[in-house]
Amino acid sequence: MSLRHLNEQITQCSHDIEQQRLGVMAIVDRQQQEAQQRLQSIPLPLMLGLALIAGFAAEKLWQLPSTSQLVHFALSLRAF
Repeated sequence: MSLRHLNEQITQCSHDIEQQRLGVMAIVDRQQQEAQQRLQSIPLPLMLGLALIAGFAAEKLWQLPSTSQLVHFALSLRAF
């Protein structure tokens, strides 16, 4: 293979990768817009209520000795 041929292949691959990147960015943008539209359709009091309930549930779970120990164990494993 000549250097010119390799250079053409590299250029073609970089063009293909750029096309793929643009396609992925378009998909991500579309998904973000859809998620934003869905979030706007949920009433704010409902979201706040669900967050409050989730907070109480998380607090109750955290107070259980086994849950607390598991979380601390997982965090200690993550340190390694």
